[in-house]
Amino acid sequence: MKINKYIDHTILKRDAVSSEIDKIIKEAIKYKFKTICIHPIWIEYSKDKLKKTDVEITTVLGFPYGTQTTETKVFEAKDALKKGADELDFVINISMVHEHNTDYLNNELKLIRKATQGTVIKLILEIGLLTNDEIKYISELAVAENWNFIKTSTGIQTTGATIEAVELMKSITKNKAEVKASGSIRSFEDAVAMINAGATRIGTSNGVDIMKGKVSKTDY
Repeated sequence: MKINKYIDHTILKRDAVSSEIDKIIKEAIKYKFKTICIHPIWIEYSKDKLKKTDVEITTVLGFPYGTQTTETKVFEAKDALKKGADELDFVINISMVHEHNTDYLNNELKLIRKATQGTVIKLILEIGLLTNDEIKYISELAVAENWNFIKTSTGIQTTGATIEAVELMKSITKNKAEVKASGSIRSFEDAVAMINAGATRIGTSNGVDIMKGKVSKTDY
C-alpha cells in the first residue's frame, strides 16, 4: 500500500506563515504525498514551488463553518481554480442540513459542481454535528450532483474521522463517490484503519509521522 498517495498533507492553522507553508511543501515533495491542503491565500505561492513536482494543491472553501452564501462559495471556487488549485474541499451548510432544506442544498451543490467541471471536489460534512440520518441525507444529495468525494470533517471544529462514519459514508456512496477521512488521524495504524473502512483519501497534518511509523500528538 502506497499510503503516501492517499494523503492530503494539511496545514489549516489560521496563523500559518510562509515558513510553515515551505515546510509542508518540502515534506510533500520528499514523501510524494498526493496533495498539500492549504488556505486559498497560499495557492499561488505554493503553485510556483510545486510546478516541477507531481504534488497537487487542495484548498478549502466555505471554511470552516459552511455558512457563506452559495454565490460566495461559487466565487471562491472560480477564484481558487484561477489561482491554480487542483482540488477543492467545500464545507456544507450544516444549518440547511438540519432544516432538511433540500431546495437550498440541491441548488448549492448543483451550482458549485457546474462552476468546477473537470475538477475534483469534496463535500465536508462535519460528522460531529450530524446524525447518521443527516449524513445519509446530504451524502445522497451530493452523489446525485456528481460530487467526487464526501469528507468526514474539517478536523478543527468537532469530531474527527471515525471508522463508523467512514463505513457509513462508504455504504451510502458505494462506487458513485469516494470518501475522505480527516481529523484525528495521528498514526500509520489510524490511516490504514480508515482506508480499510473505505476511505480513499486521508486529510492530516501528521503525514510525516505516519510515514515514519510514529504517533503524533497533534489534534489534526
